[in-house]
Amino acid sequence: MAFNTTHALTISQVADQTGVNPVTLRAWQRRYGLLAPERTAKGHRLYSQEDVETIAHILQWLDKGVPISKVKPLLAHSPASADTGDDSVARELIDCIHTFSVKRLGNVLDTLLKEYPFYWLVEHAFTPVDQWLGDDGEAVRLLQRDLWQSAVIDRCRTALAANAKRHAPSRCWLVSLTVTSEYQRVLMAMALNEKGYSVTILSSPHQQLNMLVEVMREQGARTLALMANRRLDRAQLNQVRHCLTQDDIEVVSQAFICSVHGDELAELKENKTLCI
Repeated sequence: MAFNTTHALTISQVADQTGVNPVTLRAWQRRYGLLAPERTAKGHRLYSQEDVETIAHILQWLDKGVPISKVKPLLAHSPASADTGDDSVARELIDCIHTFSVKRLGNVLDTLLKEYPFYWLVEHAFTPVDQWLGDDGEAVRLLQRDLWQSAVIDRCRTALAANAKRHAPSRCWLVSLTVTSEYQRVLMAMALNEKGYSVTILSSPHQQLNMLVEVMREQGARTLALMANRRLDRAQLNQVRHCLTQDDIEVVSQAFICSVHGDELAELKENKTLCI
């Protein structure tokens, strides 16, 4: 039967619809045979609605904690029967860090960033690794933490640059209201990028949000993403409230701000702010 191209989707359209990066969609096809899109005469992938439904099922399995390598034989079953609690991805990363295998760690991260949605990596890989590393000040642990965070920052910045063109129409400035680490900022930028934003990361804490918003307008950026690692004071809350009243500026925030200041910044919920 000939493939019906009337309702076919390009890989970019599927990525926008499902939230799965084109690089990841290609990896699912090439390495795991999870998808089999048709091709145009020029070799471009075309996806059917059935392919989109398959992607949704894959994401359901991933959300259960199933590694991508174990998804294919499960696609015919109900997601309710998925096995959970597989920590093999996190264990592989921890082994790389524990043995100071810097090159291997980089290679594993490169593969994971291609094969998984970023939100999945945060929950099932990065968070367990961070918990294992803890906040111990012992010299060996400090070195391991530094190697881990440096590797993540390097790979994530490469991924952000690669996705910048595709997300160019949705420009976002990421601003810290308190002192944050580069590692924290890059993880937040990746979460925003996965939601379709091209992110400019500002490294220093900023208090003058009014001025910053004016510069954003001049530069054509229409989304302000806020992050912090401690409670905001009254002056900061007032500035955030002012930003929320700007009709031409979308304000999004990390989950921490939403959880700590949700009652004080009710507009976050009313404006359907993304809590990342």
